[in-house]
Amino acid sequence: MNIQPMLKMYSRDKWAWFLIPNLILFSVFLINFLISLLIPNEEKMYTGGVSYIFFYMLVMGIIVVTQSFPYAIGMSVRRTDYFLGTVVMGVVINVFFSILLIVLSIIENETNGWGGHIHFFHFPYLNDGTILEQLMTYMILLNSLFFLGFLISSIARRFGAKGLIIVAITSILISSVIALLLMYYEVWIDIFQWFARHTAVEIAYWLILPTLVYIGLSYLLLRRATV
Repeated sequence: MNIQPMLKMYSRDKWAWFLIPNLILFSVFLINFLISLLIPNEEKMYTGGVSYIFFYMLVMGIIVVTQSFPYAIGMSVRRTDYFLGTVVMGVVINVFFSILLIVLSIIENETNGWGGHIHFFHFPYLNDGTILEQLMTYMILLNSLFFLGFLISSIARRFGAKGLIIVAITSILISSVIALLLMYYEVWIDIFQWFARHTAVEIAYWLILPTLVYIGLSYLLLRRATV
C-alpha cells in the first residue's frame, strides 16, 4: 500500500481543498458581519452562512473522483491506493475545518457575536455540550457529506450518467414512499420528539454507520470503474 502519491497530488491542489472554501467562508462571514453592524438593535442576528462549508464538502466529494481518478489511474496508481489516499485526504481536511469552526464558534461566543451580535459560527443546540462533543458533531457531519458525494461520483464513474439517474430516481421514489407512510401513520410528531430528546452529537453518531456504508460502496464501485 502506497498512498503518498495521492496525498502529494491532493496537497498540490491547495485552491480546491483549502483556499477556495476558506475564501468563500470568510467572505460570507464578512458580509454578514457588516450587515449586523448596520442593524440598529441589540437582538442577536442568526445567519445560515456557515452551512456553506458543509455543502462545499458534499460538492468536493462529488468532483474529486471526476478530477483525479482518470489521471491517477493513468499514472499507474493502484485503485486501492487511490481510494485510501482520497479517504485519508477527505478525513484530514474535514478534521481541519471541524477544528476551525469550533475555534471560531468559541471566539464568537466569548465576544458576544464579534461585538455585532451576529451568530455565524455559534448556534444553540449545535454547539451545546463539551468541546469534544462539538468537535465530534462537526467531524461526523462533514465526513458524512463528503463521502456521500464521493459515493455519488463513484456511481457515476462506474455506471455512467444513465446509471446515476436511475439511482437518483430510485432514491427519490423510495424516499417519497417512506414520507407518505410516515404521514399516513402520523408518526412525524414522534420523530420530532425523538430529535428533541437527543443532543446534536447523539444524533450525529447515527450518521457513522451510513458514512461507513458510503465508503465501502465507493471502494467496490471504483474497483470496477472504467477510466
